[in-house]
Amino acid sequence: MLDVSLLKPDQTSLSPLPDGHFKGLIAVTFFGFLSFASSFGLLVLLSYRLISWMRAGKGSNQFAILIFNLILADVQQSLAFLLNAEWLAGNAINVTSNSCWAQGWFISTGDLSSGVFCLAIGLHTFSTVILNYRLPMPYFLSTVLICWVFVYVASVIPVIMYPHDIYVRAGAWCWINSSYGDLRLWTHYFFIFIAEFGTVFIYASIYFMLNQRIRSSSFSVDEAKKAKQAAKLMVVYPLVYVICTVPLASARMASMSTRMSPSVEVLCFAGSMITSNGWMDVLLYTLTRKIMIFGDEPPEDKIGLETFQIPGVIESRFGTTTIIVAAGGGKGRNKGRGLSRHNSTDHLVSDIHYLRGVKTSTTVEVRTEPLELGDIQELSEIDARKNPSASKERGSFDSKCNDSIEGQEWPKPF
Repeated sequence: MLDVSLLKPDQTSLSPLPDGHFKGLIAVTFFGFLSFASSFGLLVLLSYRLISWMRAGKGSNQFAILIFNLILADVQQSLAFLLNAEWLAGNAINVTSNSCWAQGWFISTGDLSSGVFCLAIGLHTFSTVILNYRLPMPYFLSTVLICWVFVYVASVIPVIMYPHDIYVRAGAWCWINSSYGDLRLWTHYFFIFIAEFGTVFIYASIYFMLNQRIRSSSFSVDEAKKAKQAAKLMVVYPLVYVICTVPLASARMASMSTRMSPSVEVLCFAGSMITSNGWMDVLLYTLTRKIMIFGDEPPEDKIGLETFQIPGVIESRFGTTTIIVAAGGGKGRNKGRGLSRHNSTDHLVSDIHYLRGVKTSTTVEVRTEPLELGDIQELSEIDARKNPSASKERGSFDSKCNDSIEGQEWPKPF
């Protein structure tokens, strides 16, 4: 039972809410709701995908599992800040209520698990893209389980040590009692900062290694194009996480060193940023790794660069790649002979002017994949848009052929 008389003035219940608290909590609650709704929606979709893949005997994809766990962490984090709606509705922060305890718990587990799985996704990306290595599925699932065990052990330690007054008012919402600064640091912020710096370091390493391989011509033409797209995204992933988490973490750490609580305005701004982690993760991964999330079948774990896509960049699924190599003295070299399993281009190099003494050679690379009825219709529509006159003539010809066949008298069988 919480003994309110032992709490400091800035840890006790607050009623009514001052104007600054009320306005600030409106923003925090709004972004908490936005993150909760988007994260929960994606969590339901991923649950359906993973279950349907397993029931169909298609297995599952490691990255999809990591995204599922990251979104599950975001749901807990956003739920914590969504609970501020109760403080707004009652115009008071009640430290003796169950909601105060729940809010403190979900902030601890949500913040920490979000950082852990952002770091895990970074490590998995490095292993897949740079090292071309994946853990065997049993070891991978065990690692995911260990991550969750770590999160809940770190979060339950303060509760075990101080069960009666661990979660009280911490500025504009409930969290770990400010009197237990060491617990805040060593069970929470220490690991948050490891996740932040670790994520930045990992993605920076991927970025520089990819660019080094591009410059050293280690990739084929098609692979180099995908590597350039992936390299650009390596800057975005850690940036989103750091932007969302640094304001609140740095504000709390500053208050621990100066013994002065951050202002309500700073806290509410930082709270709005950290609870935006959810909807920004949903937006980021659904736009850049949608093949891993929205595919009817789980992508193979061995694919790497093909899973990254910059929004707005559309690649054709069919066609041929024509590479024209020009070299003086009749000698030509083709440096781009690599093939991609999932993508093909439809770029035709044309308008090659005749140059005396230059010999041109054309290499046509044909990429094939199984066609379905929908694919044939898609190809027909593309051809019709490119050459409408030919499409009409072909349609007229097909019609005449059909009429001719229908009017033909065929010999009767004996």
